[in-house]
Amino acid sequence: MRYLPLVLLVLLSIGCKKNSENGKVVELFVDHYATADAQMIFNLPAKTPVDTYLEGFDERELGYTYKVSAEIYIPDVAPMDGPSRWYKFVKVLNKEIYSGNEPFNISLKSNRLFSTGLALRLDKQTFFYGSYVLRADNDLVKKQLEEVLALAPKFQSDPQYAAKVLIDATVVHDPNNRSNGYLVKAVKIQ
Repeated sequence: MRYLPLVLLVLLSIGCKKNSENGKVVELFVDHYATADAQMIFNLPAKTPVDTYLEGFDERELGYTYKVSAEIYIPDVAPMDGPSRWYKFVKVLNKEIYSGNEPFNISLKSNRLFSTGLALRLDKQTFFYGSYVLRADNDLVKKQLEEVLALAPKFQSDPQYAAKVLIDATVVHDPNNRSNGYLVKAVKIQ
C-alpha cells in the first residue's frame, strides 16, 4: 500500500511520455526511381533504408537523386491502415543527375481499389506511363508495348486475368528525355 503512489507515478510517466523523435528534422537520400518497385529512401549519414514514406515531395524529378531535409511526423493516434510514422518534406539540400545506366523494372499494371488496369497508354503515337514518356528501344519492343495495349479489353472483361497477369517493362532513364521519360529495353508478360 505504501508503494502505490510510487507505482502510479511510474505508470503515469511511462504512459504520458512524449515521443522525442516527433518533429525532429533529419536528412534523407532519395534515389532516382520515381515509380519503380525498387524505389528507396535512406536515412543519412548511415544510408539505412527508411521503412515508411516521404510526404509532400512534389518537386521530385525522374532521373535525379536528392538529399532532402524532412521532419519526422508521428501522429497521436497511428492510422490502422498505414505506418505509425512518416516524413514530411521540408526542403531540397542537394539535387544531382543520376548518371548510371542500370536497367530496372516497372509494372505496366495499375491497381485500383476495385479493379486492375493498364498503366500504359498511347497518345498521338507516343507511349505514356502516367505522365512519363516511354520510348521503345527498337521495333520489337514497340510491338511488345502495342501487345500490352491490346490486352485492355481482356482486362475489362476478365478481372481474374487482370489480377494474376504480370506485365513488366525493363527500362533505363531516357538519355534524350532524362527527367520525363524511360527508354524501354524489354517487355515481359507472364
